[in-house]
Amino acid sequence: MNKFNLKNLFWQIPLMLILFGSCTPSKYFKHYVYLSDSAKASHLTLVPPEQHKLQKGDRIRVNVTALNSLAAQQFNMQSVANPTLDISPSGLVNPDFTGYLIDNSGTIVFPQLGHVYVEGMTTDDVSKLLEQKLKQYLTDPAVSVSFVNFIINILGEVAHPGPMNLPDGKSSILDVVSRAGDLTLYGKRENILIIREKNGKREFGNLDLSSKDIFNSPYYYLQPGDIIYVDVNPNKLLSADTYQDRRISLVGLSFSVISTALLLINFFHLVK
Repeated sequence: MNKFNLKNLFWQIPLMLILFGSCTPSKYFKHYVYLSDSAKASHLTLVPPEQHKLQKGDRIRVNVTALNSLAAQQFNMQSVANPTLDISPSGLVNPDFTGYLIDNSGTIVFPQLGHVYVEGMTTDDVSKLLEQKLKQYLTDPAVSVSFVNFIINILGEVAHPGPMNLPDGKSSILDVVSRAGDLTLYGKRENILIIREKNGKREFGNLDLSSKDIFNSPYYYLQPGDIIYVDVNPNKLLSADTYQDRRISLVGLSFSVISTALLLINFFHLVK
Protein backbone atom coordinates (compact mmCIF):
# COMPACT_ATOMS: atom_id res chain seq x y z
CA MET A 1 0.00 0.00 0.00
CA ASN A 2 1.60 3.35 -1.01
CA LYS A 3 1.52 6.70 0.75
CA PHE A 4 -1.13 8.13 -1.59
CA ASN A 5 -3.56 5.32 -0.94
CA LEU A 6 -3.04 5.59 2.80
CA LYS A 7 -3.87 9.29 2.67
CA ASN A 8 -7.10 8.59 0.75
CA LEU A 9 -8.03 5.82 3.15
CA PHE A 10 -7.38 8.12 6.10
CA TRP A 11 -10.11 10.51 4.93
CA GLN A 12 -12.57 8.13 3.27
CA ILE A 13 -13.20 5.73 6.17
CA PRO A 14 -14.04 8.40 8.80
CA LEU A 15 -16.26 10.17 6.26
CA MET A 16 -18.23 6.95 5.72
CA LEU A 17 -18.63 6.50 9.48
CA ILE A 18 -19.91 10.05 9.91
CA LEU A 19 -22.44 9.63 7.11
CA PHE A 20 -23.60 6.32 8.59
CA GLY A 21 -23.93 7.80 12.05
CA SER A 22 -26.01 10.72 10.80
CA CYS A 23 -28.62 8.46 9.20
CA THR A 24 -31.54 7.84 11.54
CA PRO A 25 -33.96 5.16 10.34
CA SER A 26 -37.41 6.53 9.60
CA LYS A 27 -38.99 3.63 11.43
CA TYR A 28 -37.61 5.09 14.66
CA PHE A 29 -40.26 7.85 14.45
CA LYS A 30 -43.28 5.79 13.40
CA HIS A 31 -44.23 5.15 17.04
CA TYR A 32 -44.99 8.86 17.58
CA VAL A 33 -47.57 9.47 14.83
CA TYR A 34 -51.35 9.41 15.31
CA LEU A 35 -53.70 8.44 12.46
CA SER A 36 -50.82 8.31 9.99
CA ASP A 37 -52.96 6.63 7.31
CA SER A 38 -55.69 9.31 7.38
CA ALA A 39 -53.71 12.06 5.61
CA LYS A 40 -55.29 11.28 2.22
CA ALA A 41 -58.77 10.48 3.55
CA SER A 42 -61.45 12.95 2.41
CA HIS A 43 -63.84 11.97 5.21
CA LEU A 44 -64.18 9.44 8.00
CA THR A 45 -67.39 7.77 9.18
CA LEU A 46 -67.85 7.45 12.93
CA VAL A 47 -69.73 4.64 14.60
CA PRO A 48 -72.24 6.20 17.04
CA PRO A 49 -71.36 5.57 20.69
CA GLU A 50 -73.17 2.83 22.52
CA GLN A 51 -75.01 4.45 25.42
CA HIS A 52 -74.23 2.84 28.74
CA LYS A 53 -77.22 1.17 30.37
CA LEU A 54 -77.47 1.69 34.09
CA GLN A 55 -76.51 -1.19 36.34
CA LYS A 56 -76.64 -1.97 40.02
CA GLY A 57 -74.01 0.08 41.85
CA ASP A 58 -74.04 2.99 39.40
CA ARG A 59 -74.61 6.48 40.74
CA ILE A 60 -76.35 9.23 38.81
CA ARG A 61 -76.79 12.96 39.23
CA VAL A 62 -80.31 14.32 38.63
CA ASN A 63 -81.00 18.01 38.06
CA VAL A 64 -84.62 19.16 38.03
CA THR A 65 -85.85 22.55 36.84
CA ALA A 66 -89.38 23.90 36.44
CA LEU A 67 -91.36 27.13 36.13
CA ASN A 68 -91.43 27.27 39.93
CA SER A 69 -87.74 26.98 40.79
CA LEU A 70 -88.38 26.82 44.53
CA ALA A 71 -90.67 23.83 44.12
CA ALA A 72 -88.03 22.05 42.03
CA GLN A 73 -85.26 22.45 44.63
CA GLN A 74 -86.54 19.57 46.77
CA PHE A 75 -85.73 17.14 43.95
CA ASN A 76 -82.09 18.22 43.57
CA MET A 77 -79.58 16.34 45.70
CA GLN A 78 -76.45 18.39 46.31
CA SER A 79 -73.08 18.01 47.94
CA VAL A 80 -73.19 18.62 51.67
CA ALA A 81 -69.78 20.30 51.73
CA ASN A 82 -70.14 22.40 48.57
CA PRO A 83 -73.38 22.58 46.55
CA THR A 84 -71.56 23.80 43.45
CA LEU A 85 -68.60 21.39 43.44
CA ASP A 86 -69.19 17.64 43.25
CA ILE A 87 -66.13 16.76 41.16
CA SER A 88 -62.64 17.09 42.60
CA PRO A 89 -59.81 18.81 40.66
CA SER A 90 -58.41 15.38 39.74
CA GLY A 91 -61.66 14.53 37.98
CA LEU A 92 -62.84 12.03 40.59
CA VAL A 93 -66.06 12.21 42.58
CA ASN A 94 -66.10 14.33 45.70
CA PRO A 95 -66.68 11.91 48.63
CA ASP A 96 -69.23 14.35 50.10
CA PHE A 97 -71.44 13.88 47.04
CA THR A 98 -73.29 10.58 46.80
CA GLY A 99 -75.79 11.02 43.97
CA TYR A 100 -78.60 8.54 43.50
CA LEU A 101 -77.39 4.97 43.99
CA ILE A 102 -78.96 2.20 41.91
CA ASP A 103 -79.52 -0.46 44.57
CA ASN A 104 -79.66 -4.24 44.31
CA SER A 105 -83.27 -4.08 43.18
CA GLY A 106 -82.36 -1.79 40.27
CA THR A 107 -84.10 1.27 41.70
CA ILE A 108 -83.23 4.72 43.01
CA VAL A 109 -85.01 6.37 45.93
CA PHE A 110 -86.29 9.71 44.63
CA PRO A 111 -88.02 12.45 46.65
CA GLN A 112 -91.84 12.22 46.52
CA LEU A 113 -91.67 9.39 43.97
CA GLY A 114 -90.10 6.76 46.23
CA HIS A 115 -88.48 3.77 44.49
CA VAL A 116 -88.09 4.29 40.74
CA TYR A 117 -86.84 1.38 38.63
CA VAL A 118 -84.03 2.51 36.30
CA GLU A 119 -81.79 -0.53 35.75
CA GLY A 120 -81.17 -1.22 32.06
CA MET A 121 -82.10 2.34 31.06
CA THR A 122 -79.87 5.02 29.56
CA THR A 123 -79.57 8.46 31.14
CA ASP A 124 -81.88 9.82 28.42
CA ASP A 125 -84.47 7.19 29.29
CA VAL A 126 -84.33 8.13 32.98
CA SER A 127 -84.70 11.84 32.15
CA LYS A 128 -87.91 11.19 30.19
CA LEU A 129 -89.27 8.85 32.86
CA LEU A 130 -88.72 11.35 35.70
CA GLU A 131 -90.14 14.24 33.68
CA GLN A 132 -93.33 12.26 33.18
CA LYS A 133 -93.62 11.30 36.86
CA LEU A 134 -92.86 14.81 38.17
CA LYS A 135 -95.67 16.46 36.20
CA GLN A 136 -98.00 15.75 39.12
CA TYR A 137 -95.80 17.94 41.35
CA LEU A 138 -94.28 20.52 38.97
CA THR A 139 -95.31 22.62 35.99
CA ASP A 140 -93.26 21.89 32.86
CA PRO A 141 -90.48 19.97 34.62
CA ALA A 142 -87.18 19.45 32.81
CA VAL A 143 -84.79 16.75 34.01
CA SER A 144 -81.15 16.15 33.12
CA VAL A 145 -79.34 13.00 34.23
CA SER A 146 -75.58 12.38 34.18
CA PHE A 147 -73.15 9.91 35.68
CA VAL A 148 -71.41 10.39 39.00
CA ASN A 149 -69.13 7.35 38.93
CA PHE A 150 -68.36 6.81 35.24
CA ILE A 151 -64.76 5.98 36.05
CA ILE A 152 -62.09 4.44 33.83
CA ASN A 153 -58.45 3.67 34.59
CA ILE A 154 -55.53 4.38 32.29
CA LEU A 155 -52.18 2.70 32.97
CA GLY A 156 -48.77 2.38 31.37
CA GLU A 157 -46.89 4.87 29.22
CA VAL A 158 -48.96 8.05 29.65
CA ALA A 159 -47.99 11.30 31.32
CA HIS A 160 -50.63 11.04 34.07
CA PRO A 161 -51.80 7.44 34.69
CA GLY A 162 -54.60 6.70 37.13
CA PRO A 163 -58.41 6.79 37.50
CA MET A 164 -60.46 9.29 35.52
CA ASN A 165 -64.11 10.31 35.83
CA LEU A 166 -66.16 10.82 32.64
CA PRO A 167 -69.45 12.40 33.71
CA ASP A 168 -70.74 12.86 30.15
CA GLY A 169 -70.43 9.11 29.54
CA LYS A 170 -69.41 9.60 25.90
CA SER A 171 -65.63 10.07 25.95
CA SER A 172 -63.48 8.39 23.30
CA ILE A 173 -60.03 6.88 23.62
CA LEU A 174 -58.55 10.03 22.06
CA ASP A 175 -60.33 12.22 24.65
CA VAL A 176 -58.96 10.11 27.49
CA VAL A 177 -55.41 10.04 26.09
CA SER A 178 -55.55 13.82 25.83
CA ARG A 179 -56.79 14.20 29.40
CA ALA A 180 -54.02 11.87 30.58
CA GLY A 181 -51.42 14.24 29.10
CA ASP A 182 -50.74 12.18 25.94
CA LEU A 183 -48.57 9.10 25.62
CA THR A 184 -44.94 9.34 26.65
CA LEU A 185 -42.15 8.95 24.11
CA TYR A 186 -42.14 5.27 25.02
CA GLY A 187 -45.89 4.66 24.54
CA LYS A 188 -46.78 2.07 21.88
CA ARG A 189 -49.50 3.71 19.83
CA GLU A 190 -50.02 0.65 17.63
CA ASN A 191 -51.36 -1.57 20.41
CA ILE A 192 -53.53 0.04 23.10
CA LEU A 193 -55.20 -2.62 25.24
CA ILE A 194 -58.80 -2.09 26.44
CA ILE A 195 -60.10 -4.39 29.19
CA ARG A 196 -63.89 -4.28 29.56
CA GLU A 197 -66.42 -6.18 31.64
CA LYS A 198 -69.69 -6.83 29.82
CA ASN A 199 -72.55 -9.13 30.77
CA GLY A 200 -70.44 -10.75 33.47
CA LYS A 201 -67.57 -11.49 31.08
CA ARG A 202 -64.22 -9.80 30.56
CA GLU A 203 -63.38 -8.62 27.04
CA PHE A 204 -59.98 -7.65 25.62
CA GLY A 205 -59.79 -5.22 22.72
CA ASN A 206 -56.90 -3.56 20.92
CA LEU A 207 -56.71 -0.13 19.29
CA ASP A 208 -54.12 1.15 16.84
CA LEU A 209 -53.93 4.93 17.33
CA SER A 210 -51.80 5.25 14.19
CA SER A 211 -54.71 4.03 12.04
CA LYS A 212 -58.05 5.63 11.16
CA ASP A 213 -59.66 2.21 11.70
CA ILE A 214 -60.03 3.05 15.41
CA PHE A 215 -63.14 5.08 14.53
CA ASN A 216 -64.91 1.86 13.53
CA SER A 217 -63.93 -0.04 16.66
CA PRO A 218 -66.46 -0.82 19.42
CA TYR A 219 -63.72 0.19 21.86
CA TYR A 220 -63.28 3.71 20.47
CA TYR A 221 -65.92 4.99 22.91
CA LEU A 222 -65.29 3.95 26.49
CA GLN A 223 -67.57 2.34 29.05
CA PRO A 224 -67.49 2.69 32.87
CA GLY A 225 -64.96 0.40 34.47
CA ASP A 226 -62.80 0.17 31.33
CA ILE A 227 -59.08 -0.31 31.91
CA ILE A 228 -56.72 1.16 29.32
CA TYR A 229 -53.16 -0.11 29.17
CA VAL A 230 -50.52 1.60 27.01
CA ASP A 231 -47.68 -0.80 26.27
CA VAL A 232 -44.05 0.26 25.90
CA ASN A 233 -42.53 0.53 22.44
CA PRO A 234 -39.16 -0.99 21.43
CA ASN A 235 -37.42 2.36 21.90
CA LYS A 236 -37.89 2.37 25.69
CA LEU A 237 -34.16 2.11 26.26
CA LEU A 238 -33.32 4.40 23.36
CA SER A 239 -34.85 7.80 23.93
CA ALA A 240 -34.16 10.40 21.25
CA ASP A 241 -31.25 11.97 23.14
CA THR A 242 -29.46 8.85 24.36
CA TYR A 243 -29.88 7.24 20.95
CA GLN A 244 -28.01 10.06 19.24
CA ASP A 245 -25.44 10.28 22.04
CA ARG A 246 -24.55 6.63 21.60
CA ARG A 247 -24.14 7.08 17.84
CA ILE A 248 -21.90 10.12 18.30
CA SER A 249 -19.79 8.31 20.91
CA LEU A 250 -19.44 5.27 18.64
CA VAL A 251 -18.42 7.38 15.65
CA GLY A 252 -15.90 9.34 17.74
CA LEU A 253 -14.35 6.19 19.17
CA SER A 254 -14.17 4.54 15.75
CA PHE A 255 -12.55 7.66 14.27
CA SER A 256 -9.87 7.67 16.99
CA VAL A 257 -9.06 3.96 16.62
CA ILE A 258 -8.85 4.07 12.84
CA SER A 259 -6.78 7.26 12.85
CA THR A 260 -4.30 5.75 15.27
CA ALA A 261 -4.10 2.53 13.27
CA LEU A 262 -3.49 4.39 10.00
CA LEU A 263 -0.79 6.55 11.56
CA LEU A 264 0.99 3.46 12.85
CA ILE A 265 0.73 1.75 9.47
CA ASN A 266 2.06 4.85 7.73
CA PHE A 267 4.91 5.14 10.27
CA PHE A 268 6.08 1.56 9.79
CA HIS A 269 5.75 1.96 6.03
CA LEU A 270 8.08 4.95 6.10
CA VAL A 271 10.54 3.10 8.33
CA LYS A 272 10.78 0.33 5.80
